[in-house]
Amino acid sequence: MKDIIIRKGENISALEIEQLLYSHPGVADAAVIGLTDAERGERVCAVVQQPRGAEPLTLDAVTAHLREAGLAVHKLPERLEIVDALPRDDTLHKVLKQTLRERFTEAG
Repeated sequence: MKDIIIRKGENISALEIEQLLYSHPGVADAAVIGLTDAERGERVCAVVQQPRGAEPLTLDAVTAHLREAGLAVHKLPERLEIVDALPRDDTLHKVLKQTLRERFTEAG
């Protein structure tokens, strides 16, 4: 199944954003999720694990990097969450995006 975020009727590929995030030196691991938004349908949230000793990332720094990498403005994350580690499936080691959605929907 494709990981698509739908914001204001436009399809946004989470994988495309994740691949660009990995090119940032302050990103060790990343997942991009859609969070429910009453006005837009979904909003883009980047969840990032940073390498040890890295300067703390800001949403502005992440969006500037993504813009420099050529990402269209309508695909930019509106929220950034920094985590110690991304939750992963024990068998396939895939990121458990539903767990992230639940966690950050509650965090508001």
